[in-house]
Amino acid sequence: MRVEIPVDLLKDRQGDENAELILKLIAFFREARHEWVISPRDVDAVHAFLERHVPVLAQIYLLLAQKASMAQAWAPHGGTTGVVRVAGETLAADLRDLERPAVLVVENAIYDWQMIEALARLLGCEDVIDAKEDRRLGVYNGGGKDGATRHAVDQAAQFSRIKRVVLVIDSDSFHPTDRTGNHEKAEAAAREGVSSHVLSFREMENYIPNRVLARQPKKTVGMSSMAKRLESLKKFSPEQRAHFDMKHGFKWKTQKGPDQKGRHSGKVGATYLVPPRHGDLYDEVTEQDLVALQEGFGTDLPGLFLQEVMRGGISERDLDGLGPGTKRELQAMFEMIRGVI
Repeated sequence: MRVEIPVDLLKDRQGDENAELILKLIAFFREARHEWVISPRDVDAVHAFLERHVPVLAQIYLLLAQKASMAQAWAPHGGTTGVVRVAGETLAADLRDLERPAVLVVENAIYDWQMIEALARLLGCEDVIDAKEDRRLGVYNGGGKDGATRHAVDQAAQFSRIKRVVLVIDSDSFHPTDRTGNHEKAEAAAREGVSSHVLSFREMENYIPNRVLARQPKKTVGMSSMAKRLESLKKFSPEQRAHFDMKHGFKWKTQKGPDQKGRHSGKVGATYLVPPRHGDLYDEVTEQDLVALQEGFGTDLPGLFLQEVMRGGISERDLDGLGPGTKRELQAMFEMIRGVI
């Protein structure tokens, strides 16, 4: 996290009373666990504080303060967004909050983290991966949207003042204009101090580039027509692709109800379902393509995505085909995660 130490905490009686905690906080900066936000005009106060309390380490910490102050001086608009300002009355509690690992809560800790790691590597956000490996970031399995929301709120309650918890969940939206219950869950968690991100696309798997799908194993059960299926998917507009069920496709479901309207091509084995919640999103898609997409691309896509990224066969440019604004959304998600680490 980005942390500011008010200069008054370093001076006179406050500096003496808070010296031990302040030095521990500065040690966090030296270990790169957190980022120091400091104005160049406050470096002299830091120098005086260090000379008074830790003359042996003064030079090391002073260089750290100078480096941080230069970064702050060059930051856009002073770089004040997302900065935690510690205070004398909360310093001990703030230190405990900053000492704990940050928390990322997802619906499925295995698949969702594979997606997040793959995207992080593509977008130059490896520092998020490093934080997890260094145990400065814990990834928790919510077991679905409801469980993830509850767990995120529970985790936020473990922090005294600096709520270092991020919730990332699918939107489950069937249409670009959809506002689902997941948005309400995320907003409820945000009211409890959780930083929440609801994906714009239907699910995590919708962010997987076509190049990855082309490398799906051809011998997988039900995947014999993979090439034809992928060609049909490529005909979708970005909005149609973003809300398609990548795992299961337009598969006919046997349960019956007023909203279960199947569509038949007149050919054996060519029955498919376009859920009514999609509205008119797929009205212009040919029946041939809907038939081709009656099967999705399987449930193991996140692992395949990460594998292909690690092999170097996928690049950031492959995300461009997912539509304008997609990379901006993903970067914003990573900035949110960075903001609590």
